[in-house]
Amino acid sequence: METASAGSRIRDKRAENRSRSRRKKEEIATEGINLDENKYSEELSIKGHTYDAQTIQQALELLIDCGISFRATEKVFKLFNSESKITPSFTCIRKWLGRMGIYELTRKKEYRDDWIFIVDFTLELGKQKSLVVLGVSQQYLSEQVVSQRRALSHEDVELLGLEIMGSTKGEMILHQLEKITELVGVPVQIVADHSSDLARGIKLYQENHPEIIYTHDVTHAMALLLKYKLDANDRYQSFLQKCHRCRQKLQQTELSFLSPPSQRSQCRYFNVERLTNWALKLLNSPVETLILLMPNIEHKLILSKIVEKLAWLADYEADLIHWNQMVTMTRRLETQLKHLGLNSQTLQYFQQNQFDLVNGSLQYFQQQIFDYVINECSQIKDKQTFLATSDVIESLFGKYKQFSARCPIKEMGQMLLTICLSTMNLTTTVVKNALESISFSDVGEWLAEVFGQSMLSKRKTLFSTPINDTETA
Repeated sequence: METASAGSRIRDKRAENRSRSRRKKEEIATEGINLDENKYSEELSIKGHTYDAQTIQQALELLIDCGISFRATEKVFKLFNSESKITPSFTCIRKWLGRMGIYELTRKKEYRDDWIFIVDFTLELGKQKSLVVLGVSQQYLSEQVVSQRRALSHEDVELLGLEIMGSTKGEMILHQLEKITELVGVPVQIVADHSSDLARGIKLYQENHPEIIYTHDVTHAMALLLKYKLDANDRYQSFLQKCHRCRQKLQQTELSFLSPPSQRSQCRYFNVERLTNWALKLLNSPVETLILLMPNIEHKLILSKIVEKLAWLADYEADLIHWNQMVTMTRRLETQLKHLGLNSQTLQYFQQNQFDLVNGSLQYFQQQIFDYVINECSQIKDKQTFLATSDVIESLFGKYKQFSARCPIKEMGQMLLTICLSTMNLTTTVVKNALESISFSDVGEWLAEVFGQSMLSKRKTLFSTPINDTETA
């Protein structure tokens, strides 16, 4: 009995020791987790800020990547956060945007000898224009973009310069390009459209640096070819007018779903195919399909309305095929250059992938496309690949204008800094460094120096004065 009792005590003691050891390990593990959490919390915390870097990163990504407004971003946080947790206001988010933008704008960029500059202007109300210079290294273009047969994205480029200009004379553009060159180095290539002031400024810059290749953006070049061809074409101009009238006649009828696409007031030769594809698809659509789409209307009535509203398209069938072939030729070249870049083999590759022309009159137009390629390739002296398009900067301008359209008055101001954020790789480390080095007073000083008093502020000063306190001029 005593032996059994002793054995039981030994087993109990061993069990107690194992339990104590397990509790100790759990305590150590818990302490380790708490230490990791504290360390992570310290890494995310920003000196002088209520919100951590992760919260600010999420707010800015909602704003830039999702394209929602400041107030909508605030409401997203309120929707997904618990009631006990404070959420950033839209004014906080706006200030973060300004500080991050100034950080990226003033951040020291790498000095290289293989930069490719992408240059263009954006403008709003008033006389000011913004000269934006993006950069991508030729090494990165070859290794990370062309090798993957893709186009440049916002994250592939860096903002090298953003200058607000009251005058866009060539000499002023030359001065700004030289300023940027002092900071980042002489580029190997500049890609831009051929607008008069911009082209003059770049050519003046080329005189100082004759080794630079100046490439006419392929998207603008092809749109200009179409413009020269179609602007002088009476048949095409009458087609546009009839499309406009057709849209007006159909929009309040049961045939409204057949309406032609709306025409852009500017840059309409960038998307000629919208109208030609609409017309050709409609001409090739079986009548039975149209009847099935309107089951509540008598067949005879449908046919009579289609003939009444759309019969005019048949007169343009041959022209539409001709115009569509022209557009297809330009788009093939654009697709090739945007994914494979510009090099000494470009013309040969384009010729090999051309189709036989149905209409002999297009041979001259095709030769104009060849001339563009020959002219751009003639500047390339080796087997290197260069950029052929400035689409990425146009895309950034489009994103910026989505934000500026929400402003009470469409003028340049702090929202221009969305261009800076759109090219950034936002991480918690970048956010922390930016907000610890740039204050909102820095943003205010930049706005005052660059823009002065805003148009909205001037209107408030003038029109918010009580009428009884004013005197008639």
